[in-house]
Amino acid sequence: MHSRKILFYFLVFVTVHARAQLNRQAAENLLARVVPGRASQFRVEAIKAAPGKDIFEIESKGDKIILRGNNAGSVASALYYYLTHYCHVQVTWNSGTVRLPSVLPAVKTMVRKATTYRYRYYLNYCTFNYSMSWWDWNRWEKEIDWMALHGINMPLAISGEEYTWYLVYKEMGFSDEELKDFFCGPSYFAWFWMGNLDRWGGPLPLSWMKSHFALQKRILRRERELGMKPVMPAFTGHVPKAFKERFPNARLKVTNWNNGFADTYILDAHDSLFAQIGKKFLQKQMALFGTDHLYSADTFNEN
Repeated sequence: MHSRKILFYFLVFVTVHARAQLNRQAAENLLARVVPGRASQFRVEAIKAAPGKDIFEIESKGDKIILRGNNAGSVASALYYYLTHYCHVQVTWNSGTVRLPSVLPAVKTMVRKATTYRYRYYLNYCTFNYSMSWWDWNRWEKEIDWMALHGINMPLAISGEEYTWYLVYKEMGFSDEELKDFFCGPSYFAWFWMGNLDRWGGPLPLSWMKSHFALQKRILRRERELGMKPVMPAFTGHVPKAFKERFPNARLKVTNWNNGFADTYILDAHDSLFAQIGKKFLQKQMALFGTDHLYSADTFNEN
């Protein structure tokens, strides 16, 4: 029987009036990572852009290739345009060291490109589970560089959210024993995030939560340096089984994804606790990571 997937994305956008500035050091660091040993043959310069209209320019000056952008991500896009159109080099998920011509090709006529798309989104919850559950910082660093080179400026960023939830539920009075029955193992995060299962493959060690909290801080710092606005998680209504004992009057929906899995509990969005818990989570997340005013909640997948 064909299973129908229902994906629901909830994005909250808050207008940000401050124009992103070029982080020259971040752009130069990216150059050093992507074209090691050749970065000195490029020069990074700032250029102004209209709000929401990322832009880059490329031209030759003497023996230098000039890369201009309104932020570090635009400079990265300029670099990739030059690599693909002039050096015939691609950077893919499986790329090793970039091999450039011994003499960099000159840009005879200045190139100027402006995007018509304010937000360029990337990733989903399943990808984070299937591909990224086991990534360390070295692998994430390569991925974030790949995003910047390919013009991504709105990546989903949900690594380490379990630690935020752990702190929220601990402050609400839940014990470690109760939470052991909630958090699943890393191989099943996609289904846990979407409310399909609890604990399966777990319990999740606190050491894992803390290590991925630290990893998320590095991920967000790098993405923001490169001019990105990460999309962070929000509350879907999925709560621990012990919730029904602690809040007996809460409006809970009991669901069961498949035979063999325990029931899961989804708090009704009309229950006053839904807004309270959602607010607690966002406040805790902002205290830990800051915010870029972009949030996503994905639920009901095969549920």
